[in-house]
This record gives sequence, C-alpha cells and structure tokens, in this order.
Amino acid sequence: MKILSAIALSLVGTLTFTSQAAQNDEQHRIGVQLSGGSASYQNSKQDGDGVGQLYTYYNYQFNAVWAFEAGISAGSESDDWKCKEITDNKFTCDRQDELLFDLNANKLDYSNFITAAKGQYQLTENNYVYAKLGAQFYEYEIAQSSKVLVDEDGVGIFAEAGWQYDWDNGVAVNLAWQYMDMGDLEVNTLGVGLSYRF
Repeated sequence: MKILSAIALSLVGTLTFTSQAAQNDEQHRIGVQLSGGSASYQNSKQDGDGVGQLYTYYNYQFNAVWAFEAGISAGSESDDWKCKEITDNKFTCDRQDELLFDLNANKLDYSNFITAAKGQYQLTENNYVYAKLGAQFYEYEIAQSSKVLVDEDGVGIFAEAGWQYDWDNGVAVNLAWQYMDMGDLEVNTLGVGLSYRF
C-alpha cells in the first residue's frame, strides 16, 4: 500500500509541475561541463593531486520533470604546479608530479559513455535543482610513465546532483557534484557547465 501511495504521489507531482522547456516545446538540450575533484583506487591513502574531466551530453525532455540523458566523459590526473620568483617579474614553475594511489603510478586516464534519467524541480521561473542517476560504461588506465599498470573496463553507477539557471533564450548554466563508480576506481568531482535547449 505504501508503494502504491508513493507511485501515486510521484505521478501527481509529474503532472502538476510546469517548466519553461515544456511550455515552449523545447525538448532537446546539449551541454558541456568542466569539473575537477578526486579519485580513489581500492581505498588507497595515496591519491595524488586529483582529476580533471570534461563531460558532453544530450538531454531529451519527456515532460516538465523527466529527461533522458546520454553523454561522454573523459578525464585524467591533474598535477599541482609550484612557482617561485627568481628575480623581479621572472618566475620558474615546476610540476609537482605526485604518485597516484599505492601503485607508484603517475598517470590516470579514463573515459565513460553515460546513460541516465534526469529529474528536475523548478524553484523559481528560471531556477532548478536536479538529480541524475544512471549507468556508465567505463574504461581506464593507470600507468607509470609509459608502463601500463592497470587497464580496466566495465559498467558502473553514475550520479549527479546540481543547480541550473535557465534563461529565456535557451542558454543555461549549472553547478554540479558528480560521482562515477568504475569498480576499483571511484571519482568525485565538482563542476560548472553551459548548455543550450532547442
């Protein structure tokens, strides 16, 4: 009985929300998101400097609340740089190539094909909060210089939560937290994005 009540409330909520995209029959959205964060491999205590990634995606909006998303993400390790002043207006910078994980590795590259369901809730005329949940097909390599130490692929969980501001002209910006579970490798990032609906 509780399950039926929850389903009924979900259906009522879906039918009562309105959004600008639904009002204008604009069902398509393309976007790009740049983010940075951290990766952990087998709960390692030595996780290096973090990761940077680029995510491009397409949304098909079914109604005011629900959308289907497909996207491609690519990321790699990001190194810190340490700069010091030698003389007036002259600096030298060195890359701090810290080791990754407990593998004596210094390179991480990953790519993902993502499919997800997106649900959004309209706060004001142009402000939304949203969540995405789905699956991602991943492939990653961990290496020491040119020597590959780990080469894995598979299927894992994809999740994202964020805030979006949607202008009347179709352009939108968003801030997001994203999580990808790639088996032994987990990535958490914070990002900023730009999208266009049509």
